[in-house]
Amino acid sequence: MKLKIPQLSKPVWVLVGLGLLVLAMLPMVGLAHYTTTNPRYCLGCHGTGETADVGEPSAIHPEYGDVGCINCHSEDGGHYVTDGYKTGFMAEPGRVTENCARCHEGMRNRADTTDFKYNKYNINFPHDKHIGFGAQCADCHRNIAHDLNVKPTNRPRMAYCFQCHPTTDSCTKCHPDGPPAEKTTIPPPARLPQTPSADAAQATFEVKCSKCHAIYPANLYTRSEWPAVIDRMQGYTGADISNEDKALILTYLDTAAKP
Repeated sequence: MKLKIPQLSKPVWVLVGLGLLVLAMLPMVGLAHYTTTNPRYCLGCHGTGETADVGEPSAIHPEYGDVGCINCHSEDGGHYVTDGYKTGFMAEPGRVTENCARCHEGMRNRADTTDFKYNKYNINFPHDKHIGFGAQCADCHRNIAHDLNVKPTNRPRMAYCFQCHPTTDSCTKCHPDGPPAEKTTIPPPARLPQTPSADAAQATFEVKCSKCHAIYPANLYTRSEWPAVIDRMQGYTGADISNEDKALILTYLDTAAKP
């Protein structure tokens, strides 16, 4: 039996062709949407320990199904990421802070801590003053969703405070009721590499630069950008980077960083 092609006008064939094109593109659009917005796809690498930045369930932040990776790490917390993984998703404090403010609108203007759900130690923390001094949400809340410390709390750590505040400050400056009754220490480092590299320069980078956060890849910055980053990290109390450590770290980054 001979197949008979319908006799349709040219405009109708154009519409049919466009319809078929749309149908053919739907699976591609669905795949692109899934691979850039679904936390389960992100956790395929970031939830297995294969990457430096490990996704960990949070005890106090909504689950990934409610607040996904895209809400915090994409520009404007958008529903689609079209800039690719490198620029479409970022963990830089500036990017994350702007997305925090999208849900926690009035927090940056608050001077009190009334009704703070997880302020179990009644810590005095005027958000407006810290924001006024240039602090960003992620400076203190970097572990809100990815707490890599040995005993995760998902609350700001005292070590983060010491990045700016001197350790000689009075306890009552932040703890008006006095320090907690239980023994309180600066928390242990984040997870260190299981086997530091044999090369002393690379090993220093891996160990020192994973004490407070996961190890960032050496090619995150260029050779000319890394020194300023290390200078800033050296000023943080918790990092404990000596001048000798800094020299070793920069020796490694001079060969491993982007040109």
